[in-house]
Amino acid sequence: MEKNDNILAAIKDFDHLLNSLKERENSKVGESFRSRCREFPSFMIDVGFIPALSFCYAKASKTTYDDIKEKLKKEKLEEKDKIDENEYTERGYAIYLYFILKRLSELNLIKKEDLENPIEALKKLREKGAISRLIYPYILQLKRLSEAVFKSGR
Repeated sequence: MEKNDNILAAIKDFDHLLNSLKERENSKVGESFRSRCREFPSFMIDVGFIPALSFCYAKASKTTYDDIKEKLKKEKLEEKDKIDENEYTERGYAIYLYFILKRLSELNLIKKEDLENPIEALKKLREKGAISRLIYPYILQLKRLSEAVFKSGR
């Protein structure tokens, strides 16, 4: 895939996130997502891509990841089903992890079914090699969009 595909995918995913948040631009979940977008690139360089994704999964928890995954898999959420502000930090991690894994599946680096089980996805990614370079434009675009739209949590 071309670099521009990563950019367009990030724009599409970010728009979907915004439309899935009850509080939209004023969301604490959005603020948490913004923090993840800002921290992840340097964290990825410091500890490695797979350990950084593992950290996101640990901070999100399986239950929160599964909940977020089910919500974001839907094209459009009814107001009552949108992502609320409960456990906003964990949800920010879960959303970030979901979007990264989703994009990796779109790039055919993991299977779509691997979105169901991040541990299996991480195992498969470990065997692939230099993945971070392939997805970096996507990560960077999510960072730019989140900085433009969501307030800093500070």
